[in-house]
Amino acid sequence: MTAVLGGVRRWTWLFFATLGVILLILLWLSPAERTLGQTVKLVYLHGALVRTAMLLVAASLPVNLVALLGRQSDWLAWGKALIWTALAIWLVHTLFSMVTTYAAWGVFIAWFEPRTRFTFTVAVEGLLIVVIAYLVGDDRFSALAFVVLAGLTLALAPRLGAVQHPLNAIGSSSSGAIQAYYTTIWVVTLLMSILLAVWLHGRFAPGH
Repeated sequence: MTAVLGGVRRWTWLFFATLGVILLILLWLSPAERTLGQTVKLVYLHGALVRTAMLLVAASLPVNLVALLGRQSDWLAWGKALIWTALAIWLVHTLFSMVTTYAAWGVFIAWFEPRTRFTFTVAVEGLLIVVIAYLVGDDRFSALAFVVLAGLTLALAPRLGAVQHPLNAIGSSSSGAIQAYYTTIWVVTLLMSILLAVWLHGRFAPGH
C-alpha cells in the first residue's frame, strides 16, 4: 500500500491536471436546463464541491477519532490531510457559491438562506480551527479540534432549512442526462480531492 501511495504521489499533479481537463470538458458538454439554461453548469460544479467537501468531512471524523485515542502517527497524518482537503474544497465552494448565486439569483451572497449562512460559518470557523491547530503544533490537540469541527458540521448540516434554495434540484430532475453528467462531474471532483489528500498525507507523514 505504501508503494502504491508513493507512486501516486509522484504522479499526483499529472493525474490532477488530467482530471481537471476532464472536468472542464464535462462542464462544457453538460446539458442546459429549461429554467436555468446554461447557468445550471455552475450548479453542477457547486453541488459537486459541497458534496465532496461533506464526504471528506465525514471520512475525517473516524480517522481523527482513532488518531485522538491511539495517537498513531499515520492516522494523525491522514486525519490532518483529510480535514485540510475538506476545508480547501469548502473554501473553493464558498467562493464559487457566490458566482453561482449571482448567476442564478442576481446577488452574490443570499444571506437570507440558512445554507448560505452555514457555508460561510463553516468556512470561517474551519479556517480558524485549522490555523490554531497548526500554530499549537500538538497532534492530540489537532485531532481533538478536527473531531469537534467535523462532528458539529455533520450534526448541523441535516438540520438546515431552505428559503429559496432547492433541496435537491439535480437529484430530483427527471432528465437522465442531467443526472448522469452531474454524477460524473461529482466523481471527477472527488477523485481530484482524493489526490490532494494523498499529496497532503505525504507532507504530513512522519519523516517528511
